[in-house]
Amino acid sequence: MQIVKLNNVGRKFHKFINIDDLSEDRRIKGSGISRDGAFWALRNIYMSIDNGEIIGIIGRNGSGKTTLLNIIAGGLPASEGEVVVNARISALLTLGAGFQEEFTGRENIYLNASLLGINRQEIEHRFGDIVGFSELGDFINAPLGSYSSGMKMRLGFSVAIHNDFDILISDEILGVGDAYFQKKCFERMMDFKRQGKSMIIATQDMATIKRFCDRAFLLEDGKIFSTGSPEEIIEQYQMLLNKKKVLSEGSRSLMVTQTKRWATDMQEWGKREGTKEAFIKDFVVFDRWGRKIDKIQSRSKITVRVNFSVNEEVDNFHFGLAIFREDGVYCYGPNTQIDGLALEHMYKGDGYFELKYNDFLIAPGVYYLSAAIWDKDETFAYDYHKGRHKIEVVGNSVSGQLLNLQSKWDNSSFLTNPDKKDYPALENLNDKWETQSSTEMAAIGSIVCLNNYDSQDNIFVTGRDFKIKANFNIVKSSCEDNKFFTLWIGLYRSDGIYCHGCMKKITSCGEQSEALSYPRLRLLPGGYRVSVGIWDSKANRFIAYSHGINSFNMISESRDYGTVFMEHSWNWIIPKGGKP
Repeated sequence: MQIVKLNNVGRKFHKFINIDDLSEDRRIKGSGISRDGAFWALRNIYMSIDNGEIIGIIGRNGSGKTTLLNIIAGGLPASEGEVVVNARISALLTLGAGFQEEFTGRENIYLNASLLGINRQEIEHRFGDIVGFSELGDFINAPLGSYSSGMKMRLGFSVAIHNDFDILISDEILGVGDAYFQKKCFERMMDFKRQGKSMIIATQDMATIKRFCDRAFLLEDGKIFSTGSPEEIIEQYQMLLNKKKVLSEGSRSLMVTQTKRWATDMQEWGKREGTKEAFIKDFVVFDRWGRKIDKIQSRSKITVRVNFSVNEEVDNFHFGLAIFREDGVYCYGPNTQIDGLALEHMYKGDGYFELKYNDFLIAPGVYYLSAAIWDKDETFAYDYHKGRHKIEVVGNSVSGQLLNLQSKWDNSSFLTNPDKKDYPALENLNDKWETQSSTEMAAIGSIVCLNNYDSQDNIFVTGRDFKIKANFNIVKSSCEDNKFFTLWIGLYRSDGIYCHGCMKKITSCGEQSEALSYPRLRLLPGGYRVSVGIWDSKANRFIAYSHGINSFNMISESRDYGTVFMEHSWNWIIPKGGKP
C-alpha cells in the first residue's frame, strides 16, 4: 500500500537581498535567485513510498534533503505540487525541538512529547522507557541547561522513537552520543525494520544507506538526479562527487578544455638532452611471453624496457615514457611520479625501468617514444630522449583512427575488425567539421551521450561506461538501396583528431535509433566531439552526416597526459652501489 506520494512538488524560498547588487551573470548562472529574490530549494519532485519500505535520501549539502523531509513530515508546506501522506509520522529532524534550558529533563520530556502530538496519558505510560533508553538516570531531574549537547540529543532521540508511528523520518542524526549509544540507536532502527515500519533516512553515511535501505534517491540542486538500488545510487553519488571535485580544482579543470594534444618539439625528435648524471642506453620491447619483438601488435600485452647507467649518485628522481604518433599527436605519457611511486636514491652502476601495458590500445601505425629520467620536480632531466625511438604498431586498421578501443552496438557482439569494404571514406568529411547535412534519402536526428546509468550527460569520468545514441531516418523511397547503407559513429578530439569509430549495416527503413557503447571508456581529460554519418557504398558518399557538432568532456582524478589511459605497471632495477 502506498503511504506517501509526492507529485511535482516544489518549495520556493525568498532571500531578502538587494538583487541589484548581483551581476546579471550571477543572477542567471550562479545564485539561483530570480529578480524578485525567489529561490527554488526543491523542484519537480515525484516520489512514492510503500508501506514497510525503507528509503534513503543522499546528496551534497544544500541539495534539498532537509527541505524534502520537512515537507513530508508536515513541518513545511510545499509551494507547488501535491503531497499525500496516509500514515503517522515521527520525525527525527531537529532533536529536542521546543526544549527549555531552565526546565528539568523530566519537564522537557512532557513538553517535547506534547509537541510531537503525544497526549499526557501516553507520555506517562512511556516515561520509564524514554528515560531508560536515554540512560540519563538521575540527571532527568536536573535542569536541561546543565546537560551536554550529547545528553540533550539522547533525550530528544529517546522521546521521538517512543512515539507511535508508521513512518520514521531521520535527518543526519544517527550519530547521537558516544559509540555505545550509537550502536543502541542502530539496534533500535533494526527493530523498526523487523517490525515492518517505513523509514526515510537522509544521511551522508553510505554504510547506513546500504545497511537499512531498500531504495535510494539522489538529490542534486533541488531535483531528483536518480533513483534505484542503494548500491547503484551510492555509485552515482560518488561519481558526482568526483566530477565536482575535479571541476573545482583549477589546475585540473583546465584539462577539460586544454587537452595536451601535440608534441610541441617535433623538430627536436631524435635528439637528447640532460645533465648526464644518469643516461639512457637503449630500449627493448617484449611481448607477453618475454620475447623481444620488433613490431607491436595492437591490443596486445607488451613491456617496454629502458636500460640506463648512473655516473653519479642521484637523489629524488622519476622515470617517464611517452608515446607520440608520427604526426605529433600525444597518445599517452605516464611517469612514476604521477603514479605515486617514490624513488629517492640511485648509486653508480647499471639499471633499467620497465613499463608494462596490459592492453596496448594504440591503433596500427608509426609512433615515436620519448623516454626520460627526470629530477623530482621535472625542472630538468638527467637524460631525455625526445621522440628518439621509432616503433611500429601492426594489426587491422582501415580508418586511420588513433586508438583501438573496445566497443559494441547494443544487442550486438563486440566489434574488433570492421570489414574494410564497408567502411566509409572519412576523407569526404575533411572540410565538413562542425557541419551537418541531409538528403532526400536520409537524415540524422538527435545525438546524445549517456553515462553507465543511461542518463544523458556531457561530462564523463575516465574509466566509466559511455554510450552514444543516434536517431536517424532512412526515407522509405530509399529502401531498395538500404542494403548499401552503413551507419558510422566516430569519436574525435576537439581539435579534429579522429580517435575511434564503428560502423553497422542498416537493414530497415523509417525512423530508427542505434546505440554504440564503450565499456570503461579510457579517453583522458579534455574536450571531444561525436560524429555520425550514413554512408552509401554504392554511390561512395555520405547521404547524411553530423560531423563534430555534438561535444562532451572527459575528466579524471589522475594527472595523466595524452589522449588515452592504458592500464600499466612499473618495474625497475636501480643500482645500489654494492649496498644491500
